Amino acid sequence: MSKRKKGKRDQPGAAGAARDPQAQLRLLASMDGYANAAAFLGEDSPLLSSGTFHRSGLTWQKELLTTTYREFWVATRIIDMPSEDATRAWYTLSGDLAEEDIADLKRLEAKHDVKGEITDAIRWARLYGGSAALMVIRGEERRLDRPLNTDWLGPGCFQGLLVFDRTQGIEPSTELEEDLNDPDFGLPKYYDVALETEENRTIRIHHSRLLRFVCRELPHDEMVREEYWGPSELEHLWDELQKRSATSANIAQLVFQANVTTLKMSNYGAMISMGTESQKQHLQELIAAENRFRSSFGIQLLSKDDQMENHSYNFAGLSDVYECFMMDLAGACEIPATKLFGRSPQGFQATGESDMRNYYEMIAGLQERMLRPALERLLPVMAVSCYGFVPDDLGFVFNPLTTESPERIAELVDKLSGAVIEAYRSGLISREAAVAELKARGEPYACWTKIT
Repeated sequence: MSKRKKGKRDQPGAAGAARDPQAQLRLLASMDGYANAAAFLGEDSPLLSSGTFHRSGLTWQKELLTTTYREFWVATRIIDMPSEDATRAWYTLSGDLAEEDIADLKRLEAKHDVKGEITDAIRWARLYGGSAALMVIRGEERRLDRPLNTDWLGPGCFQGLLVFDRTQGIEPSTELEEDLNDPDFGLPKYYDVALETEENRTIRIHHSRLLRFVCRELPHDEMVREEYWGPSELEHLWDELQKRSATSANIAQLVFQANVTTLKMSNYGAMISMGTESQKQHLQELIAAENRFRSSFGIQLLSKDDQMENHSYNFAGLSDVYECFMMDLAGACEIPATKLFGRSPQGFQATGESDMRNYYEMIAGLQERMLRPALERLLPVMAVSCYGFVPDDLGFVFNPLTTESPERIAELVDKLSGAVIEAYRSGLISREAAVAELKARGEPYACWTKIT
């Protein structure tokens, strides 16, 4: 396949708006943001905090998202951390596959860095609002616009994944999938991808050949405005990011100037209100010169009637304010402050275990929402490439993110298995049902996986 064309458009949604006048109206209608002139809130406010407000539609501003991701370390961690944790423990194949068969599939996966490509697809979906990974299949180059049929594939067909984020020239079609049995029912049936060739041609790809990643779902009308993608993960965090960044920058500035200096000058008000432009300019130059030469070890020259006073700044309470902004940001992005900022748990007898448990539950939800549909579409293709067919019981379970001690695992398996064994001994369930239940309960802990 030819190299994909990058930079086709600066803003997601712009190409669709150019084709459809109604899309232009939808684009403008969603360019809204919070502002309250009476309360001095919003873009036109004279307050310093007004710089933290913005108009919505941040997802369309690719350059701003990219710059924030590259230069703002907190934003980088917010995007990268859940993406990498979602694939870190990876998965374990289930079913009656022999060890050598599992090893063959794992070798194919490692050869094409499937785990790394899917991690990147989730990463760019979180940053830009959506991404897609094309399954590159040998022999299917001329059938990309047709539904994928694994019966047509043969051994050695899988050649890896090609990841596009939504800003790289991939356009969902307006034709939607109408098959109720299709997992992508109601979503675009095709995706048009611009290639970087001499003809700048565009190829059409059927959705069954793509692994689609969307971080956050939107109401239907908003999803249509976003061309059936989702919003950037930074969009709903933007205000909290700006508040934390502005607070950190201002605290740092206070360290460099830990006191406030006041200079009392006779006739200052009269000179400003009634003086000539030349006099005003001369006064500004005088104040600038005095400020430039002032130091802790030198002298300060003043006029006879002038008076200078220093007022030391009180830093008490700043850490509490800064802590509140950090907690707000951590709560908004659903990442514990202990993990996001690399801090130790705060408070009496604090361990951070409950926070991490909530975070792992969020990652488990991300895996079910984004990773499971992708793997369910990808694994059959990889199986055909390895074995020439798709095993009937091909399945997988996500490995737990937390690493338990052997003693703890033994305790958990004993508790989970005891009830099943007792039910079998009591005659409540059959031998086959007991075996199936033991395998299901033991798979997350690599236990009872080989019994038949």
